[in-house]
Amino acid sequence: MKPPVQLRVATFNIRNSSAPDGDDSWVLRREAAAAAIEALEADVVGLQEVLPDQLDYLRESFARYEIVGAGRDDGEQAGEHSVVMVRSGAWQVESHETRWLSTDPTTPGSVGWDADLTRIATLVRLRHSDGTLAGISNTHYDHIGEVARVESSKLLDRWAAAEPERHWVLLGDLNAEPESPPLKAFLDAGWRDAVPVDAGGTFHDFGRATGLDRIDHILIGAGWQATDAAIVRDRPDGRFPSDHWPVVATLQL
Repeated sequence: MKPPVQLRVATFNIRNSSAPDGDDSWVLRREAAAAAIEALEADVVGLQEVLPDQLDYLRESFARYEIVGAGRDDGEQAGEHSVVMVRSGAWQVESHETRWLSTDPTTPGSVGWDADLTRIATLVRLRHSDGTLAGISNTHYDHIGEVARVESSKLLDRWAAAEPERHWVLLGDLNAEPESPPLKAFLDAGWRDAVPVDAGGTFHDFGRATGLDRIDHILIGAGWQATDAAIVRDRPDGRFPSDHWPVVATLQL
């Protein structure tokens, strides 16, 4: 009997480099951010708010990972990326694409429903060395549009359902708390939350916000079980790696 297939995944909003964050600006915390990602020891990492200069730094820092994803403004380099990092090893990237969270998901820059900004999902198709197929969706929902967040969940569920041969995992900053309508849309469709309900919050505004609910999520589709999951609140060299904490889970088929 062969051992169960495992996949360790993480999601992390690294905060864009253009934000006026003073002592917490990207150039001052990028080493801490890289150290935080490295410490996750994940096979797959979904990152949000990645601008081109940050992507360049990540590619230099993580040569062992294939890093995929396109800019939301033009489908190429412009704007924030929701990149997916895949570590060299048992899992290999078969294909990847960027889709827009809108009624016109193949049009770069399109804005969906009542959203304030263009939002995207990066879809990555993986194959394990034993032939097992998996799918990763990494996304960042709109912070304003309540309708957009729910419709985005329905859209991502439909995309996964269209490829039932794959075992799907959703990573992302959903700008929504557990049991909110965007999360309920996934749960009603059969997805499960990999993270314990009492795990605590993920957005902390560089330590200025406490007691906030979790808006960064790992959701798992049919076949997966989470053997462990946690919010990682490490501060490499005493510095906040971002204004969010990363979330990590070990999954098993």
